[in-house]
Amino acid sequence: MKKIVDYSIVFPVMNQSDHIERVIRAYHKLLTKRKISFELVAVVNGTTDNSFTICQNVSKTFDNVKAFELKEGGYGLGILHGFAHSEGKYLCYLNCARINAEDLVLALREFEKDKNDIVHGVRASRDSVPWRKLGSNIYNTYCQLLFSLKTNDINGNPNVFSRANFEKLKLTYTDSMIDLQLLDRARQLKIKVREIEIGNYTRAGGISTSNFKTIFRLIKEVTIYFFKTRVKKS
Repeated sequence: MKKIVDYSIVFPVMNQSDHIERVIRAYHKLLTKRKISFELVAVVNGTTDNSFTICQNVSKTFDNVKAFELKEGGYGLGILHGFAHSEGKYLCYLNCARINAEDLVLALREFEKDKNDIVHGVRASRDSVPWRKLGSNIYNTYCQLLFSLKTNDINGNPNVFSRANFEKLKLTYTDSMIDLQLLDRARQLKIKVREIEIGNYTRAGGISTSNFKTIFRLIKEVTIYFFKTRVKKS
C-alpha cells in the first residue's frame, strides 16, 4: 500500500559524493523536526562518482527517502523522473548543492499560505565573481525580453507547486530550460508565482562547473526554446 505524503522533494544529483549524504540527512532531520509530511527523491544522473551508492545507502536508512539512477545527464531529466516516481500531493524541486534545509522549509511554509500558487526561490545576492554576475544578468535579461517574465532569477529555486498545477504545466524539458518552461507556462496559464528570497546560496561542497561556455550554452538553449514555443508553433 502506497504511503500518502504531502510533499515530494525531488533533486537531481551529479558528482556530489563529498556532500550529498550530509545534505539529505540535514533535509530529513529538519523536515521531521518541523513535522512536515514528506519524501525525499534523489535522482542521480550523468554522474561519474559514487553518488548513487551513497544515496542508495541513505534510502535504506529512511523509508521516506528514494534513490534512482539514470545514465543520461540533464537537470530537467532528473526532475521529471523524480516526479514520475513520487507520491506527494505537492511537488518541490531544487538544487541540493545550493539549498540548505532551513531555506527548503522556508519555501514549503511560504507555499502553504496559498497552495494554488507556485513558490519560486530567488537569490538575495548574486555571485560575487564579476563574470558570473554579468553572465547571469545577460541570461535573465534575455529571458525577460523574449518571454515577458518579471523575475530576475529564472533558474532560482526551490520551486514548489501542487500536483494539479504540475499536470497543467506539462513540463517536458530535460535540460536547464525546465526552469524557464515552468515560469513561461505559469504566465501563460495565469498561475500566480510568488517569489521568496534565498539568503544563503553557498555550495554544500564540490566546485561550480559554470563558466563562460555555460552562459553561451544557456543563451543558445533559450533561443532554441523560443523558436520551438513561439516561431515554430505559430
